[in-house]
Amino acid sequence: MLASAVLCAGCQSASAAAHYPESIDACKLPGPNAHNQLAPGTVEVPAGSVKTADAKVIPQDRSTEGNDLTSCKRLFARDLGGGKPNMQDYRLVTIAVVRFTDSDAEGSAAKASQLLTDALSDHSGVRLVTDVGDEAGFSEQWAAVRTGNVVLGMAIADGGTEAALIPPATLDNVQAVVTDMTNTLQRDYKG
Repeated sequence: MLASAVLCAGCQSASAAAHYPESIDACKLPGPNAHNQLAPGTVEVPAGSVKTADAKVIPQDRSTEGNDLTSCKRLFARDLGGGKPNMQDYRLVTIAVVRFTDSDAEGSAAKASQLLTDALSDHSGVRLVTDVGDEAGFSEQWAAVRTGNVVLGMAIADGGTEAALIPPATLDNVQAVVTDMTNTLQRDYKG
């Protein structure tokens, strides 16, 4: 118990140093391997191609005073061959990024931590995961990471009448994509 408390304390102090001062484009966070990790046997199609249920990645679905929220939807459909999508069988990946805009870096990091632990932990529990941001919670089709004043969340929803024909996303797939997005965030947006 003591060892995990020390590990957590180290993560908390390290995360306070990460600060993201500029708005973040959620669509630019996934790396080139995201398609292969999350949608084997599918092709990407425009997000408006099919009516899909909105995934609520985080409790608040719009920016409010003190935070800036950006989101991105990517839609994949099963490939019938030759890049022809079967719109009866799709996977929707929704990414949401909440950036707390308080000029006090410690305060905004604390608010981000509170969002992840208080509001998102009901999804799958919050625990430390090596190399995936400071704190992370995972389920088969959901992930969230906090780093500094930013919480990054991702939800994966399979739909359509033939949805079982798309191989399911695994924990390893989800972790690989979230790690990749966190690395992009830290490389391109950290102040």
